[in-house]
Amino acid sequence: MTTEVFELDRAIALTDHDGRRTLTLTADWNTPNGTANGGYVLAVLLRGVLDHAEQAGPMHPDPLTASISYLKPPTPGPAEVAVTTVRSGRRISVHEVRLLQADDVVVHGVISLHDAAKTGEHQHTPQAAPPFPPPAECRSLTGVIPVEFAPISGRYETRIAAMPGWLAGTPAGTSDQVLWIRPVDGRPIDSLAAGAIVDAYPPVTADLGWLASATVQLTVHFRRRAMTGWALMHVSTRHVIDGYHDEEVELWDAEGRLIATSRQLAILSGQATPAAGVGSAGESASVDQPSQG
Repeated sequence: MTTEVFELDRAIALTDHDGRRTLTLTADWNTPNGTANGGYVLAVLLRGVLDHAEQAGPMHPDPLTASISYLKPPTPGPAEVAVTTVRSGRRISVHEVRLLQADDVVVHGVISLHDAAKTGEHQHTPQAAPPFPPPAECRSLTGVIPVEFAPISGRYETRIAAMPGWLAGTPAGTSDQVLWIRPVDGRPIDSLAAGAIVDAYPPVTADLGWLASATVQLTVHFRRRAMTGWALMHVSTRHVIDGYHDEEVELWDAEGRLIATSRQLAILSGQATPAAGVGSAGESASVDQPSQG
C-alpha cells in the first residue's frame, strides 16, 4: 500500500543534517518576478517548526498563529530553516524561525503551536461564511493566468461566480473577492495548507488598477484543525495609503466553518494592471527592495 505524496508536501519537505533542516526552494510556487510566493514560504516555515516541535516537544501538533516578516525575496535554490523555541508552555509553545539562503536571513517569523484537540469550550460565531454558489456552479480560472507567467497559478484550482474585471482588462474599481480554492492535485486542506492558501490569490487591488503587490508582513490565525477539500476564500483590501495596502483573508471549510484568518501589509508598485488582464499571485517582498510583479 502506498501513500500519495502531494506536491506541496514535496515542496516543503526538510532534510535534517545533524540538527540543520534544509531544502531546495522550488520555482513551482514562483510569482512572475521569479521569487517565492509568501504563502509557500510560510508553509516552509510551518513545516520546520512542526518538525522541530515533534522532536523536541511538547506535543503541540497544530499551528495557532504565524507572524512572518519578509526581509528579502526568497529565490529558488538551497535554503535552511532554523528554529529556536522561545517558550514551551502546557497549552501553547512559541518558536522563532528563520529562513536562510547563503547564510543570510531572508525571512523571519514567530510561530505558536498548540493542540487543537485540547482547547476551551467557549464559542461565539455570529459571522457566517459569505453566501456563495457551490464550486460546481462556479467558473474555473484554470488556464486564465498562464503558468509560464506565474507558476503559482498552476498550484491551485480556483472557481469564482463571475470573471473579475481586471482579468478582462477592465478593472471594476472594487477590492473584494469571494472564491473557492483547492490544491490542483487534490491535496486535502489541513492547517498547513491553509497557511499557504491565504496568500494564494492575486492581490485584489488589481481591480483598482494596481496589480504588482509584494508582501512585507503576513500574520495568520488558525481557528480550528482544518480538513476540507474545497475552501471558501474571502479576500478584501480596505485601505491603500502611500503605496501600501492591507489585505484580509477569511478561509472557510466546505461546511461553512472558519478555519483561518490572515492580514498582511504589502507594497504596490507604480505598475498599472495590464490591459490584457494578465495577473500575478501574491509575492514575498524585501523590506528594502520590494519585489515587482
